[in-house]
Amino acid sequence: MELAKLSLVLLSIALCAVAQAQSQNVFEEPQQAWTVFHHPIRRVAVVGAGPSGLQAAAKLIEHNFTVRLFEAAEHPGGIWHYSEETPLREAYPDKPIEHAADIPIKIPATRYYCEGDNGLTLDDRWRQHWRPRPMWDNLHANSPKASTELPDVQYDRDAPWVLSQHAIQRHVRSYASHHCLNSNDRCPAAGPPVVSYSTRVEKVEKDTKEHKWILTLRRLERLRESNRILEEWWTETFDAVVLATGPYVSAHVPDIEGIVDWSKAKEGERYSMCHSQSYRHPERYENKTILLVGASISASEIARDIGPFVHRLLASVRDTPNRPGVRQRSLTRFPAITEFIPEIASFEPLQKHGDGIRKGKIHLVNGSVMQGVDEIILATGFQGYSLYPPNTSGLPLLHFLRSNPCRTTWRPQNLYFTGHWIPDSTIAYTNRRPWTLGRYQSYAFAKVWEGSARLPSPEQIEKQEHGSASRSYWLDMWLAEAVFRRFVSWLNDASLEHGGRFVQPPPIENLELFRYYTVVHLNNTVRLEDLDMPSLLSKQSATEDAWNEMVYEDADW
Repeated sequence: MELAKLSLVLLSIALCAVAQAQSQNVFEEPQQAWTVFHHPIRRVAVVGAGPSGLQAAAKLIEHNFTVRLFEAAEHPGGIWHYSEETPLREAYPDKPIEHAADIPIKIPATRYYCEGDNGLTLDDRWRQHWRPRPMWDNLHANSPKASTELPDVQYDRDAPWVLSQHAIQRHVRSYASHHCLNSNDRCPAAGPPVVSYSTRVEKVEKDTKEHKWILTLRRLERLRESNRILEEWWTETFDAVVLATGPYVSAHVPDIEGIVDWSKAKEGERYSMCHSQSYRHPERYENKTILLVGASISASEIARDIGPFVHRLLASVRDTPNRPGVRQRSLTRFPAITEFIPEIASFEPLQKHGDGIRKGKIHLVNGSVMQGVDEIILATGFQGYSLYPPNTSGLPLLHFLRSNPCRTTWRPQNLYFTGHWIPDSTIAYTNRRPWTLGRYQSYAFAKVWEGSARLPSPEQIEKQEHGSASRSYWLDMWLAEAVFRRFVSWLNDASLEHGGRFVQPPPIENLELFRYYTVVHLNNTVRLEDLDMPSLLSKQSATEDAWNEMVYEDADW
């Protein structure tokens, strides 16, 4: 027995020695089969303090990187940071999100703003900076508690199966505090501060000579005593960057004839048309006739929230040939009072804009005309993904854009399954579901950049991933069994060869809970036996871009 233990110890020492030597060589070996970094990765920026960004920052700190975490809001949470504040009103028509910020010529720079400067109130300037999240008061998660939990912190045992956004927000803040990443934390560790809240990353660019990433940063601070806002600009340099900003960046307004004219209509001081990003409470719609434009997740859940209050509830639904699981789920979750109408063809010009829209005429694609709508909520999604905005000279930016011309630019094949950008793996995206796969992806970032895991070269990745990347992305939204297995195997193989901690897949009971939850949450539109992996894969092949179908709502408005 003692001899066996001694053998295991000697074997462990030998493996660690081999792993250390191989780890050091990751930055030196000129092998074309592997991605080789120009220099060791020491300093890493993480952009976004939602569930994904917090996990990435915590894991990188654990692996002794110098980390800086940037977040535009005052507090952590990302999309789960609820506020009664609403975003600035969306543009009619869509304004390109890649519109360059007014970056000072000389940086560092400091500016002070007073009420009304450049036509903006202080409140509007503040909201423009941090962009309040599209989260309403009574929102609940569409995944069970077991699949909506971050590592190291737990929900109360008595917490309900279906979590409110308030419970999730507290959970995310608990995780941030546990890792000393919250906005009011004063951690005893020596060195520069990790977190910088109320800070937006306005530009990401690569210094091709030094092989470093330069981030242009803007921080706002409200000076209550003098009723001003202080704006500070500076730059910081990093060896690698994690972009964890999420897809809900800018509201998408559909291109419908006459929508710009109708967007100007008001009843009193309230606009008669708004995007779902500004929805907070149902009481304001009491005894009104409301038209929801959209049939996906936000449309159905807002419909359930306002249903008990409204006089009449209408929902405009596009006629699409495919109805993936998420859309079918959403359609079955509309309240019984909902009247479904066809897609809107046009809005007839209004006589004046001060009396609301009740007398206005809405033309539908089937030729019919309707009137009598008091307010319209556009549940038409957000501008989403693109990796090539113009102000980065072809390099990735933090924003995930959504305009249609940009959609064709983004391809799953541009990213390795770990989230590293294939042309330059010193930048990475948290493109996985944070609650379940985020812990594995964060560990992959740390292992690759510390040298205890290797990425194939771009040429090798192209051969490996050809035809399979989009499938792995789509599975993230469902059971993701294949992705779990791939991550666990890849991480543990790397640890065995180069050193590091081994990981385990999630408990099998979590997967079973999610299976049953999906059936219940889909109102029996999906059977339990349909949730096996071969069935899911066969369904995916029927959709050209299943990932976008699952994530973006505008296909269903």
